[in-house]
Amino acid sequence: MKISDDPTPVKIVKLPDNRAAEPCPQGPSPAHRKDRVSLSPQAKELLNAQRALAAIPDVRPEKVEEIKARIADGSYRIDSEKIAAKMIRQALSDDE
Repeated sequence: MKISDDPTPVKIVKLPDNRAAEPCPQGPSPAHRKDRVSLSPQAKELLNAQRALAAIPDVRPEKVEEIKARIADGSYRIDSEKIAAKMIRQALSDDE
């Protein structure tokens, strides 16, 4: 690394020692201020919906047990044509 003297002049300004301090703005001091947040009605509604969804279980155990019982006794039937029709309908709607 090479260090060279820069010929650009630098102006140094000295401030007077008797300069008066600027007055502080009136109002509560930063230590006494409290942050506040207000939510819009839409945000409150969204928060309530999120809480309601969080309370719903991901798996419905009663439904799982019902299907297990139907599979075990042989009464659970799958309509393959109905499933295929829904798959085709969904594939076509995804293309739009």
